[in-house]
Amino acid sequence: MKIVIAPDSFKESLTAKQACECIEIGFSEVFPQAEYVHLPLADGGEGTVDVLLQGLKGEIKQSRVMGPLNEPVLASWALLDEGKTALIEIASASGLDLLEPSQRDPAIATTYGTGELIREALDFGVSKILLGLGGSATNDAGAGIVQALGGKLLDGDGKEIDRGGAALSKLATIDLSSVHPRCKEVHFIVACDVSNPLVGETGASYVFGPQKGASPKLVESLDNVVQHFANISLLTSSIDHCHSAGFGAAGGTPLGLSLLFNITIQPGIEVVLDSLNADNVLRNADLLITGEGQMDNQTLQGKTPFGIAQRAKSQGIPVIAIAGCIGKEIEELYSVIDASFGTVRSPQDLKQVLGEARDNVTRTARNIAASIKIGMQL
Repeated sequence: MKIVIAPDSFKESLTAKQACECIEIGFSEVFPQAEYVHLPLADGGEGTVDVLLQGLKGEIKQSRVMGPLNEPVLASWALLDEGKTALIEIASASGLDLLEPSQRDPAIATTYGTGELIREALDFGVSKILLGLGGSATNDAGAGIVQALGGKLLDGDGKEIDRGGAALSKLATIDLSSVHPRCKEVHFIVACDVSNPLVGETGASYVFGPQKGASPKLVESLDNVVQHFANISLLTSSIDHCHSAGFGAAGGTPLGLSLLFNITIQPGIEVVLDSLNADNVLRNADLLITGEGQMDNQTLQGKTPFGIAQRAKSQGIPVIAIAGCIGKEIEELYSVIDASFGTVRSPQDLKQVLGEARDNVTRTARNIAASIKIGMQL
């Protein structure tokens, strides 16, 4: 029996690789002779670099860059394909997890550090950049990236505006004459797991601003300044991206990127699955086990379990999902996932849930395997 284990991370408790190990331990108690194939996954957010490096040959780099609140941070990224491809996560330099909850402020948070990582990759001579957009602390529509790569965002007096989303209200003109000379030479793929537009009630500020610390008043203000940035950008690019799918990701970061690069936006999970040749890994499998920390209606929006389950179903492979928590409105998931299981034993506080994640996932996997064996015997 070939069993492919392909989960995402269980946020704040287990990496995708650790989740694979727990699931195998639980299953192997019941099916010790099975062939277990690990395929740890990510969908373009935190952990994407680590996941791709586990499946592909590459080299980790570390760079000291500007963090989301203009403080220095040590950010990791990677080179693949003998230095031809750079893997970068916005979360590494401009991520929400770099801040304490009390520090979160999308009015001043900047993507400048992510721009510094991109600049370093360009200086290395890469021909392809893959940027994962999950987990950002920012709402500056990629303005910091533009600034880091030599673009000038000027106010009405011709002076450069400050960094951060709120500063965009003063933007009058954009000068791209001094941007990095290699920007247009690279193949630039933006990996994200949302399709939200740039502005409006389903856009970057309204949907994602509150989790980054924005009050209702600030959300409205940020939506207005991002709209203003888009209007000024239109004079440079001649393309209106206010309602372009995916441009609401990471606080609107694709807008700034589009001023510098010829970007291609792709679902993060599809980029990862293709890079790791997931279809070949799944071939001749008898069962796929996937999962993530919480499965709910958002799982349908390009998250890891849904993406890998679709690939498995196309080959007629049964799919089981394990999640720390099963949320609401997951009925549509059953079109590709045959059964889903939560791991939390009883009502618990978050600290206890996170601390017991390894044991909970292992035990749940063992119980699922035992149920399968009973079914085989009946």
